[in-house]
Amino acid sequence: MLFSYVKYSEASFPMTGQYTALLLITFVIWVLLWFGYRQNKINDEIKKKEKEERINAKVQRRKKLESLYPTKKTV
Repeated sequence: MLFSYVKYSEASFPMTGQYTALLLITFVIWVLLWFGYRQNKINDEIKKKEKEERINAKVQRRKKLESLYPTKKTV
């Protein structure tokens, strides 16, 4: 008796224009979010590479400068 409504009800889901539009809008939003995530990841990799290059250039300049002025070793 408890499930009699489920047994005799019609389980139909008409795919009207509104539901189709909602599905398409949701799909477009997910695609745009994915593109944004991918672009952000690419930008992060570029910034990381640039940062490493700046650090390496700074280290090289420091090494060149230190080689010009050797430190005196006291014994």
